[in-house]
This record gives sequence, structure tokens and C-alpha cells, in this order.
Amino acid sequence: MSAATDRQWAVRDAVLRWLLAKTTEGYRSPILDADAIGAEVGWVASPLTHDEVSDASMFLFKESYVTGVPVMGIGIPRPMLTVAGRRVAKTGKPLRYKDDVNRAKLRQRLSGPLAETSATTAVVK
Repeated sequence: MSAATDRQWAVRDAVLRWLLAKTTEGYRSPILDADAIGAEVGWVASPLTHDEVSDASMFLFKESYVTGVPVMGIGIPRPMLTVAGRRVAKTGKPLRYKDDVNRAKLRQRLSGPLAETSATTAVVK
């Protein structure tokens, strides 16, 4: 994978960890702030951008890890963790881990034997 893809996954993880920390502090629906997220999670790479954080919030929304109101160009400005999002965040595993597991399962299913099992298309001799 490319460095840009690695960073994209890392930003998603950072936003999810930040949301868990804010929820634990009592903020159910904090305002997305790239600088605050970076400071909270100890981001050491080049600073997070607002676009990266907004893209990450939309990914988390589409995966049902957060809920909120999507706003064009902003993402989910005040995301709230869902039960699934809290569960995933508490495991501490990167989101990419789940994606990699799902892809491995898909590859395993696709690599199985492709035998014809339909009675309507079976050849009768």
C-alpha cells in the first residue's frame, strides 16, 4: 500500500480514538478539530488537515461507527460514537485490521472450488 493510504487509515484511527476519549470525558458530540485531534492522540506525523479529518469522519459514518449529520465539504462536524464505534475503539486495534480480515475472508471464499451445483444446469447423460 502507498504512504497516502497508510496515512488515511492512521487518520481514521486517530479520529476514532479521539472520539472515544472525548466521549469518556463526557462530550457526546464534540466539534471536529484537526489540531485538537492531533494533540489528544499524540499525532507525530505532519499535522492533520481539515480535509483528512472530514474524510475520516465520513468513513466512520459510512461504516456506522459514528452518527451525525453529514455536511458537504465538512464531513460530520459533530460526530457521536455508536455502540459499534465504541466497541471497535475500545479494542485498540487499527481499523485497517478489520478491513484486512474481511478481505482475507473474501479471498478465501473466492478461491474455493467452483463446482457446478445447480440441478438445472447439470449435464444429464
